[in-house]
Amino acid sequence: MENKKELQVKDENLLATQSEEPLGFEEEEEGDLIVPRVKVVQTLSPERKDKLADEGDIINSLTKEKLNGKVFIPVFKFNNNIWWKPRSEGGGIQCIARDGKVGVASDGTTLLCKVCRKNEFDNSKQGAEAIPKCTKYLNFFGFFAGERMPIILSFAKTNYNEGKKLYSLAKVTMQNMWHFGYTLQEKLVSKGNNEWYIITVAPAGPTSEEDREFGMQLYKTFRNRTDLNIDLDDTADVAGPSVGTTTDIENTEF
Repeated sequence: MENKKELQVKDENLLATQSEEPLGFEEEEEGDLIVPRVKVVQTLSPERKDKLADEGDIINSLTKEKLNGKVFIPVFKFNNNIWWKPRSEGGGIQCIARDGKVGVASDGTTLLCKVCRKNEFDNSKQGAEAIPKCTKYLNFFGFFAGERMPIILSFAKTNYNEGKKLYSLAKVTMQNMWHFGYTLQEKLVSKGNNEWYIITVAPAGPTSEEDREFGMQLYKTFRNRTDLNIDLDDTADVAGPSVGTTTDIENTEF
């Protein structure tokens, strides 16, 4: 006759085989999970000021691990728009469109992005007045080869074209997005008297069978979730210039 301990072990094994999700997270509420993102460190990035990283380092925003030269594996793409409040006015989000289509302002009002159009250049104006007030992001939910932490890679402003390049490279494979990986490297760019770093992508070839299985798991778990919190900030480290003053950053045409 089986004793109590043996029955307990059998029950635990049965639960493990019946569930695709890791155990212990059953009481998760909306907003509990904050997904880290890939960020490139600039002059004004907090990580540089705190001596945790150098300019040009590509890091995990949560663990601060350096990611330069590592292979990123995208699982799915999504777009969003964020209208940041100027740091000179306290910073924060004035409006966010998590789906890139419908914006929700800080006062709770909503507006279609195609009507608002603050994420587009205003051709009726010149100079700083023509620059988009709202930032358009092209994002990839994914992970790094051989690792099991989901992370988000975002492209915006001067880095936006690299995001389109990654999507195009993945699209032409005619396979699931996570069947191929892409190496991330830093690149120093400049305009006028300003210099800053962007993230570049290069094909790294097919992924391993283990990574493909994990990619499928992430796709099934996260693709249709609408409650994800992304570890975002407005310090311009997604595609911002490496300059000395806040005024320079806010007036730079990306």
